[in-house]
Amino acid sequence: MLSKRCDALISAFVLTLYYVGVAGGSDSDFVTMGDLRRSRRVQSHSSRPGGMIMEGIGFQYTMRYQPGFHLHKLAQQQDGEGMEGGGEPSPEMTEAPMPMPTPATPPPEPAPTEPEEPEPTIPMRPTTAVTEPPSPPATDSMMMMPGSSDSPGMMPSPSPSSRPTKPPKPTMRPSVPSPPSSTKTSVMQPHQTLKNLLFGSPIEANLILKQPNAPRSKGKGFLSLFEVIKFPNTKCSVSMGEIRSMEGVCYHEFECKSLGGIPTESCAEGVGVCCVFVNGCGDVTSQQIVYFESPNYPSAVREMMICVLIINVKKGVQQLRLDFQMFELSRPTNGDCLDDQFIVSGHNANFQIPILCGINTGQHIYVHVGDSNESKVYLSVFVKVSSGGRSFNIKVTQVEDDLAPNNCLQYFTEGEGLVKSFNYDADGSIVDNREATYFNNLNYAICLARLKNVCSVSYNTEQLGGDQPDFQIVNKDEAENDLIADGQAGAGIFNCPDDFIAINSVPLCGERFNDGRDTDDFTMHATVRDTAAGPIILPFRTDSEYVGRGFRLLYRQELCV
Repeated sequence: MLSKRCDALISAFVLTLYYVGVAGGSDSDFVTMGDLRRSRRVQSHSSRPGGMIMEGIGFQYTMRYQPGFHLHKLAQQQDGEGMEGGGEPSPEMTEAPMPMPTPATPPPEPAPTEPEEPEPTIPMRPTTAVTEPPSPPATDSMMMMPGSSDSPGMMPSPSPSSRPTKPPKPTMRPSVPSPPSSTKTSVMQPHQTLKNLLFGSPIEANLILKQPNAPRSKGKGFLSLFEVIKFPNTKCSVSMGEIRSMEGVCYHEFECKSLGGIPTESCAEGVGVCCVFVNGCGDVTSQQIVYFESPNYPSAVREMMICVLIINVKKGVQQLRLDFQMFELSRPTNGDCLDDQFIVSGHNANFQIPILCGINTGQHIYVHVGDSNESKVYLSVFVKVSSGGRSFNIKVTQVEDDLAPNNCLQYFTEGEGLVKSFNYDADGSIVDNREATYFNNLNYAICLARLKNVCSVSYNTEQLGGDQPDFQIVNKDEAENDLIADGQAGAGIFNCPDDFIAINSVPLCGERFNDGRDTDDFTMHATVRDTAAGPIILPFRTDSEYVGRGFRLLYRQELCV
């Protein structure tokens, strides 16, 4: 018998919550509500006894028990505040112990053959704009079950002149005078009824705003019962085992799924989830961080295809950074990408991005979009032959701060690291082994961020061995004779007129990395040191005739002596 009454009373409480949510919600603040511990279930039972989930149009309430939190404490604090234009609710709730109250004036015992009480029907939220409801008088009942006036499901609202009589208890606090009736008090007044409804069990609920910067609504008395939790949609990272880690954006789990993301680990102190966005051919995205993958990644694609991802650039974004987590397309033919092509379009008109192919895993490029007439960037992969295999996974980040210098295709911010030409690696996991070469018609800049108290940067070629030279930039004359003999270094505009990488404004080429400053033996590799002041820039240029393997240089910024 007690269980039936509990069900009826809880159902009435659900109906009241829904009406309050519909009447109190504004057009600009769409809210979702959830407990501190996420739950993927849609059932109306939480992971602890007594939990409830109540859903309305645009609303989702999740409530659970938490020892030490009592509604009467909040109600007492609200009684002391002004009823007209009340202040914002405090984000932290005071905890105070309270003995379990005895339900006030129990209803008369019904006959033994009492029929079951009908469940209330929750009405749908109207589609028209909701007008501000008038303030109900203090005598209006706050929670009422369908049925006659003498039904045990009716819970009359206490008025200032009449309160339910409680059995005297030594530990019961003195009653607080009721303020004048208003919209706020009509919601806040039945806190004693809520306690009776839940039989003294403390509850906790969290209200999560979709818009982190949206102002809190004032005068919503009932919402002051809830702790308002706001968190920014910042970047987050999640470990994908020992293989790799992925980055995402911190969202509430419900919002992450509605945006098409994959919820992973928790963030924002357990309130949100790190939402990872993975996109493929034909997708359109405006997310800050996305992963552009080939079909059936990581399996190889062995058929012709056209694969395009459209990125809607957010307002205020100046650059996109593309990190090639996995990039293996067919190799170029004599320096030209003929079979497979990766093309970026929609960027600044005066900024050149080369057509890429071959093996470029671990490389990155910056796409400058601040002066573009379009607000869209297109990443296109064209596969023109069905022979061979190819696969790619490109991380795309919309960058608002920590920008690369203007017109830098690559930008390195660490004090030491590795720079290399595109398609330098000889071995791949999918692409058939073919000769590694740089591309024709290149003209781009590699930039380094100068650290504090740095006066020079040293460069050394990494000697890997193998069939191809570790450093090879080719120049020939009109008779197709090498300007630099095999196995020697070239420096200066006369030795390196067409294809070169410049350090200290000195063009370098040949099959040895040596500018002649440390040693004049041009058959040996040597350290090349950049001592120029100002930005650290390495231009790389090639023509349309001859290509070599390229360069792979270890750099290290050196402090001033």
